[in-house]
Amino acid sequence: MKMSGDTGPMWTQDQAVAYEAALEAINDVIAGYSEQIALEQERASPSAARIEWLEMRTDQATAIMHSLNVTDTENVRQVLSEYSAIVRARDAAEAVPIAA
Repeated sequence: MKMSGDTGPMWTQDQAVAYEAALEAINDVIAGYSEQIALEQERASPSAARIEWLEMRTDQATAIMHSLNVTDTENVRQVLSEYSAIVRARDAAEAVPIAA
């Protein structure tokens, strides 16, 4: 917890934990997009449009990560919810072929 002189803590432990979880979720999404870009580039006929879309999504995620503020509780909560959902959906989609 960061302290600010006589004013006390600038953020709570819960805010710090949520912030770190949001950053981790964003990084996980970026890693997934990067993997998809690499797989697309390895194809015999890669789709330039798909690669461009994935790069755009990666850039968006990076911008959100850099703009995230530990004390903006509602925004951190929203980012954590959104990016965690993306990770869960990706993981569920990847698990289907393994179970089959």
